Amino acid sequence: MAVSRAHATHRSLSHLLLAGFNPLASTASSSFQGQARQSLSNPSLAPVPLSGWLAAVGREADVVDPLARPYSVRPGGIAGGAGHSLVTYRSWEGMDRIMALGRNEAGQLGVGFASQEGTRGLVEGFEGEEILSVRAGVQSTYVLVRDEGAFQPWPLASSRSRFLKDRTILYSSGNLARGRLGQPALYSPSSTAEDAESSRQHTLPRATVVELPAGEGRLKQIEAGFEHLLVLTENGQVFGTGCNTDGQLGLGSASSDIYQLTRLPLPREVEKEGGVERISAGADTSAIITKSGKVWTFGNSEYCQAMHGQKIDQIVSPLPIDSSFLPSNRRIIDYRCGGSFALALDDRGSVYSAGYGALGLGKDTLQLQKPQRIDSLEGAGIDRIRAAWGYAAAVREDSSALFTWGLNTVHGRLGLGALPHSSSSGPPNPHAPPAVPMHVYEPQEVKLPLRELGLDGTVGGRESVRWKLGEVELGMEGMWVGLDVSEELD
Repeated sequence: MAVSRAHATHRSLSHLLLAGFNPLASTASSSFQGQARQSLSNPSLAPVPLSGWLAAVGREADVVDPLARPYSVRPGGIAGGAGHSLVTYRSWEGMDRIMALGRNEAGQLGVGFASQEGTRGLVEGFEGEEILSVRAGVQSTYVLVRDEGAFQPWPLASSRSRFLKDRTILYSSGNLARGRLGQPALYSPSSTAEDAESSRQHTLPRATVVELPAGEGRLKQIEAGFEHLLVLTENGQVFGTGCNTDGQLGLGSASSDIYQLTRLPLPREVEKEGGVERISAGADTSAIITKSGKVWTFGNSEYCQAMHGQKIDQIVSPLPIDSSFLPSNRRIIDYRCGGSFALALDDRGSVYSAGYGALGLGKDTLQLQKPQRIDSLEGAGIDRIRAAWGYAAAVREDSSALFTWGLNTVHGRLGLGALPHSSSSGPPNPHAPPAVPMHVYEPQEVKLPLRELGLDGTVGGRESVRWKLGEVELGMEGMWVGLDVSEELD
């Protein structure tokens, strides 16, 4: 939970929720004075004691002000990778930081070292005024920050407003192999044979600046697949680095690896459609979405997840999807690839799926070549979609609701709760994860812990409280959800 004390008549709070594997369960159970023991498994969404977590890793200064008054930090961006997660937050003194936790065998946490066991700590090595975005892939972490840049004396400055020129800086950490970190000076094809003899040379355990293309301006968006990275500049150009064996960088050929950010040649039609509005990357598949709502996909589509109506092993250049499944006068506003399946969202709140796996269309429909609408979500007012690691989520912002489906884990990452214990199976084992539905074939609404947070309307004197869903992030081992609360004070 976090509290903003900027206005005396208004209070803003943020809660961080987690379903699935709790990476700090053992630490939490022994380090938080007066707090309940944290379970290893969260089959239902449960509040994360972020302030307690930070205190447990030596960051008491971020959660206690100089007058020794507790201050609950406000969580911000979230990233879920292959066994590791990132949570950004702002300390009481206004400093943006990143807590990283989970697997760290390649230094992907960016905490300054690699370790064979899971760990946690603060990401080291980055500087800037504000964290804009964090992303995580397979053994990789990416951090995008805003920096005010250097002071420009008049008349070199373009305006009289303090003469400061904002810029963006991109950092990466983790496994240098395959070029996924965009660090050619540290790991390049010429050094591959030598580096194969020592795994240490593959790791970059500290956030390190990625060289950006000159003259392209600020970065607008970053997205990570399994082993590749895409970035979108504010002037509409797309660059990529990393694994390209399926054409997921869209460079016109399926070369093995690209070691630095390289421009993706955009088809002329993209410019006619208003240019690139946003990008998407998931597993070994990528997409660009134009301002007119057209989707171009590239990379792996062996399960038809690129939405071209047929299986294509390698799509080496952006190819427009067959949008005949869309009703007239509608356009796509988002596309997400979750591995062997993908989702698309149109501007009327309809969700479509294609590929294999978490299609949300029932247990009798597990594979589709052409996208099909998920009828069970019709009328639900969906505003956002998420897909990753074999499962999916849909979010309604008005009268907030969260729906999940797909492949669960033994720790319950779908957040749909545990199955009732069967007496025929004997007494429950307190050391075993709770039984959960392993396959959920249609979207199910996730129960939010409103009563536990005092937001269910049963607490007197809190009639002015309003809440809404914040960021939703699907990691391999767990689902992270932000819950933003505002309350008018007397």
